[in-house]
Amino acid sequence: MSKIQSFGTKTRLKVNELLAFGREIEDAILDKEADTLKIAEQFSEYQRKLKDLDDGIVIVAKSAYTAEMNSAGTYRNNIHIGIIEHIRTDMRHFKVEIKEAATRLQPLVSTYTGAQTRGFDDQTGFEYNFLQELKSDKYKADVTLLGLDEWVAELRKANDQCALLTSNRSKEKAEKAVKSSTVTNRPIFEKVYDALVEYLNALALVNGDDLYKDLFSWWNARIDHYRVVISNNLGAGKGGQTGGGNKPSLLPDGGSGIDRPGIL
Repeated sequence: MSKIQSFGTKTRLKVNELLAFGREIEDAILDKEADTLKIAEQFSEYQRKLKDLDDGIVIVAKSAYTAEMNSAGTYRNNIHIGIIEHIRTDMRHFKVEIKEAATRLQPLVSTYTGAQTRGFDDQTGFEYNFLQELKSDKYKADVTLLGLDEWVAELRKANDQCALLTSNRSKEKAEKAVKSSTVTNRPIFEKVYDALVEYLNALALVNGDDLYKDLFSWWNARIDHYRVVISNNLGAGKGGQTGGGNKPSLLPDGGSGIDRPGIL
């Protein structure tokens, strides 16, 4: 009596490999027709959970904001350095009042030099402190005298943009965390897969395997294939015993039902 072999080691497949295996099974059943196989209800549930698994895989790991943040950070650095260099240059100014004003701003130069060496978000807070100092009663007159008001306004604008990008990236991460639910979706899919296999085996046992033996033969060959994949990933023997060699069988005439290579 034909039956689909157990595949407990599927838990060791990488998630993209499990998805590929799941899609192969889906395609084979679609080719044979779930109604004909008498598993319409079970197959619908299988497809739903397979889709959940697929939807839970976040393919784009890199943030969409990375390039924009790099550009904004570079611009902010340039403005910050420009202010520092302006003050340092004016400390050598030939006009006494400008030289004295720049000298009074020297403590800010000492404190806020090297902002660009900080992490992106850390620098944002650092720049807000710098801006607060520059606009304080203690320093604002000297800042104006040195003609730095526009520079300060531009630094605030650049820093606000960096803060906004950080906020947007945090929202993006939160959305990905919700979407990237394979930790939850994977065991649910595996459970539904096991239930489908159990149901098909029961049908073959009760009604005879004439309707199922070609599908089962192909199915077992694909399990054997993925056992080898697991062993290649983790080491010899980790995939478990193959049930009938590693040569995949072909489904009977039906076109799309022929053996499909795994997506590795």
